[in-house]
Amino acid sequence: MKRVKLINDPADLVSLFHSVDSDARREILSLLSQGWTPISDLTDKFGDEANAAISFFEKFKLVESRWEVKDSKPQKAYRTFYNAFQISSSLSFDEAQELLTIVLMTNRKFASIEKKMDNLVADEGTFANDISRKLNLTNLQLKGILKRSSRFDFKGHNIVRVGDED
Repeated sequence: MKRVKLINDPADLVSLFHSVDSDARREILSLLSQGWTPISDLTDKFGDEANAAISFFEKFKLVESRWEVKDSKPQKAYRTFYNAFQISSSLSFDEAQELLTIVLMTNRKFASIEKKMDNLVADEGTFANDISRKLNLTNLQLKGILKRSSRFDFKGHNIVRVGDED
């Protein structure tokens, strides 16, 4: 069955581009597109990068999982959820520049922004506009940063840590 992810929100391009921004992520995604792959096979081949990639892919619903038994032990197996992407969005030049700045930002600079966000996000979450003002970011830039981040996400109008949203 062919499943196509429709991308209407320009900020979703950040997560799409970031999902293939390293050799390991590209190889993992390619392997998962071939069928179900146990997590142990991924960690044997890619080490800790496999767990980080899977976490990122799960946040953006690029992969699905199921339990399988391998060597008499249950473990999760993953495969890609989508076979194709359809991009249907328009951007002004300024919006494209803002998003590409987030996509192309170095990991060091991105980690610095995440650290600042970590200091601003309360345990129950913090209003997104408050964070964008304090970090001097546009709403689109903030949304792009959240699409790239594995640590933060939206819950309504608040920004929450990924492990804290339940």
